[in-house]
Amino acid sequence: MAVGEGTMNNSLQTYQSQWNERLPALPGCKLLSWRAARQKSMERLLQIGLPTQKMETWKYTSGKLLSQRGYTLPDPACLGLDPEDLSPYLLEQQESNRLVFVNGLVAPFLSKLHDLPPGVRVESLAKVVNNAPDEWEPYLEQFLTGPDQGFSELNHALWADGAFVYLPEGSRLEKPLQLLFLTTTSQNPMMTLPWNLIIAGGNSQAVLVESYATLGQAIHFTNSYTSLVLGDKAQMRHLLLLGESPFAHHVGTLQCTQTMGSRLHSQLFSIGGKITRQDLHVTLAGTEAECSLDGLFFAKGEQHMDFHSAIHHTHSTTRSQQLYKGILDEQARGIFNGLVHVPSGVEQTQSQQTTANLLLSDRAEIDAKPQLEINSNAVQCSHGATVGSLDPEALFYLQSRGIDFATARTLLIHGFAEELLQRFSPASVREWIERSFHFGGVHA
Repeated sequence: MAVGEGTMNNSLQTYQSQWNERLPALPGCKLLSWRAARQKSMERLLQIGLPTQKMETWKYTSGKLLSQRGYTLPDPACLGLDPEDLSPYLLEQQESNRLVFVNGLVAPFLSKLHDLPPGVRVESLAKVVNNAPDEWEPYLEQFLTGPDQGFSELNHALWADGAFVYLPEGSRLEKPLQLLFLTTTSQNPMMTLPWNLIIAGGNSQAVLVESYATLGQAIHFTNSYTSLVLGDKAQMRHLLLLGESPFAHHVGTLQCTQTMGSRLHSQLFSIGGKITRQDLHVTLAGTEAECSLDGLFFAKGEQHMDFHSAIHHTHSTTRSQQLYKGILDEQARGIFNGLVHVPSGVEQTQSQQTTANLLLSDRAEIDAKPQLEINSNAVQCSHGATVGSLDPEALFYLQSRGIDFATARTLLIHGFAEELLQRFSPASVREWIERSFHFGGVHA
């Protein structure tokens, strides 16, 4: 077992024990193929272990940091929450549809689904798989695998629930759909492992908001996996909002496959968590497919945020654009690693990748590594990275106009983020992000 340190061995033994205990009751396990898929993932996990700093893709954020303690799986229980408890985490109080999960399990009494178009399905993935496991069997083999995918294998082996969203061909969600994942305080630190399966049929359109938050200041570990499949000419705006407890660990993966003429606009906003690692893998698997990836993150204290993206142009005449901005204060650490891959024979592709970062403290750190792997000549691809601090002349100018230092600093920080803030849509999401960002609370 290529694991290394004893703490990791202990964690794997704990997870294997919980897997052995819970396997018969996990979704889909009454069907041999689903049970075999979980077993294969557990075997791969035991073989490759959790990621370590010896792996290039985990150079700055090793699995050891995320597995210092043993985490237990949550047990289904009535938690006594009321819909009013959700107010701080909802984007729109009345208009948006929402599917709510508490400690990784669906909470129907907190969810709100109405006026869905004919044929659109939004429900618990566990329920869907248990009712018709053979119908969704083709999606079992779409998970990422590899020597650095230990956390993904852990999710595939032990997931207990998640969101299932199905948009039939030509359907359109007029209202944003929020998938809200809440974690509560527990006696023993818990681990939740949601798997979300989102299938958008041809010519369908939707705005999907996937958000993670903590009730209180709980210590917990979220290990999420979202599979997004876009059919021909489907259009999806996917927003990922990470705002968990400052004591939480979060590892997430979004895997998206796009076919001909589809459009993905992915937007990430991250402000919470002690250690956050988010991977985004997009495959442009059809001509005229396009993706736009935006990310804005703010870290302070000793927060650690690591964002990896990989865009694979497997077909000609595809386009991708990426802009990530980080704002880091105090002793925070940020990482951005973006990869664009164009294989031989794929032509007429366009790709632009940019990351810009603002350091508010001489103790903050950022590691930015945009990458291009281009094996074709007939392409237009570019990348760039910048790191800087607040302009002292701009600060002096604002103060000379009667603006105090703290307000001047806030205005400059907001100005740095404004380009991305204006891209967030709908307006309710943008307003929620601005409230959460607390620009005025960013002090020297």
